[in-house]
Amino acid sequence: MQITFGKILSLGIAIGYAVLAIHWGGVGYWKWSLGLLLPLVLIWFPAEIGSLTGYYRSGYVNVQTPEAIVSFLGWFGLVGVPVLLYLLIVKR
Repeated sequence: MQITFGKILSLGIAIGYAVLAIHWGGVGYWKWSLGLLLPLVLIWFPAEIGSLTGYYRSGYVNVQTPEAIVSFLGWFGLVGVPVLLYLLIVKR
């Protein structure tokens, strides 16, 4: 696994979210930061996650997912969703 600029940037963004959550909500809000783990895993390990095939609860997966799509979903979860939520709140 190579450490790339995107991986470092995603970790920095996640740490920034965690610090802001603790700053605004208090120490009890550190649990909120656990939700950042899924986008980070999608960004850091897209090849490993995309290559998962076999039987799952939802059925049989027989096609690998391209790394770019897995990584995009991680970035969307890390940056896109908070931006969309912010825009929805500001429009009120």
